[in-house]
This record gives sequence, structure tokens and C-alpha cells, in this order.
Amino acid sequence: MSPEDLLRIEPEVLAKLILHKRERVSQSLPKTIEEVAIEKSTAEKLARQSRAKKEELEPKFNNLVKERKLIVIEISEILESKKLIGADSGYTQLIDTLLASDTGADEFNEQLAILMDKCSKDIGEMDKLNQYESSIKANKALVSIQDEYTKVKNSWNENETHRRRLESKFTKMSSNLRESNVAKDFWQNKLNSSLDDLLVDAKRVAEGGKSSRQVLRNKRSLKNNRRI
Repeated sequence: MSPEDLLRIEPEVLAKLILHKRERVSQSLPKTIEEVAIEKSTAEKLARQSRAKKEELEPKFNNLVKERKLIVIEISEILESKKLIGADSGYTQLIDTLLASDTGADEFNEQLAILMDKCSKDIGEMDKLNQYESSIKANKALVSIQDEYTKVKNSWNENETHRRRLESKFTKMSSNLRESNVAKDFWQNKLNSSLDDLLVDAKRVAEGGKSSRQVLRNKRSLKNNRRI
């Protein structure tokens, strides 16, 4: 519909069309909001449950990861003291992998063996490492919980993402309902009283005057000129 076609519609008819549209929104949204609210409640419950499982395992997992890193830190300090860590030394990538929390237990053992073999070739046998036994023990203990921890963490991330999506949807729809109710009351009151105050701009344009957009543009231009 062109602006000219829109102007030919009687204001009262246009107001009734707007009112009808708002009434339909106000009638249809409550049921949808109720359905989303139920979904949101279920999602919140699942998010709480998965978060509880994650928080139950997380301290033990983090402590074991921290403990297995001790051997890597000890070796790093030895290498640094001998100035063997550098961009081209080949140690940096190995150490970064061993320090990563998401490195699997088997991969940790493999990378640690490679690191110690390389150290043995560069500085001699690594037979006086204080943290070796405790780190290996911690890494072994990780085998029993790492997969489970990763699973519950991923489950929590998925459930929390779903909960946030439904929370956003619920908030947006509730806001739309409030806006529709306000608009519905506004147009109903206008139809019951008068539409004259809404037709000021239309009458001005019909009489050859400027549109409200042009009036606003002129005001901005005048304001900008005064600043110069």
C-alpha cells in the first residue's frame, strides 16, 4: 500500500484496523506465553540439575589437573634455568599441551614421555624429579572422571544455553503483550473520543505544508547551523 492509498483510508477505519491487530495479539499471546513458561520452568530445572553435577565433580577434577601439572612446572623450571626454552627449542608446544586442562590422560602420558626423552637427550637423565610420582598418580586418577566431567560440563552448557534462549523468548513475548495491551487501550480510547490530535500532521500536508519528517529535519539542520 502506497502512502497515497494510506492517506485515502478514513482515520477511523485505520484506527479500527490497528485496534483489531492489537486485540488479536493480546488474545493469542497469553496461551503461547504460558506454554513457553512451562518449557522455561523445565529448562531451569534441567540447568540446575546439570550444574549441580558439574559443580560436584569440578573441584576434584581441577585439583587433579593442578596436581598433574606440577611435574610439567618442575621440568619447565629446569629447562628455563638452562636456557633451553625458546621459540625453536621444540619444548614450548609440548609444555603447552601438558599444561592444558582438556588434554586427555593418555595424551598427557604420551606427551610427558616425549618431553622427558627430549630432556634426557639435551641435559641428561631426568631421575631427580620430585613431582613425577604424584603427577602420574593424579593423571591416572583423572582417567576415571575426565570423560564424566566433560559430559556433565557439556550437558550443563547445552541446558544453560537452552534456558537462556527460553528466558529471552519469554521476556520478549511478555513485553510484546504489555505493549499490545497499552496500544489496544490507546486506540480504543481514541475511537471513543477523538482522532483530531493524531491528524494534525496529515492536515498540514494536505494543505501544502511540510511533513513531520521534513519539519524534524529542518529543526536538526537549524540546530546544527547554530553550533557552527
